[in-house]
Amino acid sequence: GFEYTIVRPGQLFGGPYDNNYYLGTLFQLDKDAETQDVELARGDEQIGDTLRSTLAEVISQTVERGAPRGTDFTVINRKGTPPSVE
Repeated sequence: GFEYTIVRPGQLFGGPYDNNYYLGTLFQLDKDAETQDVELARGDEQIGDTLRSTLAEVISQTVERGAPRGTDFTVINRKGTPPSVE
């Protein structure tokens, strides 16, 4: 069989709003200023929103560092400061 790692984001937010910036503002899709803490959990039990930039970083780190094979996890952003690079 194939080896896999599944990354499950919440509802994506955080631009780009090339089509309509005001629509993103109206529906508060640009709330990323205070919602930058990251929460990871195994499976798909979590519900929440995920910044597009957070999802991109998690996927790149998963590939770069060689995530465990045969697993899946959820990525959610919460209110708070972003995690440190270390």
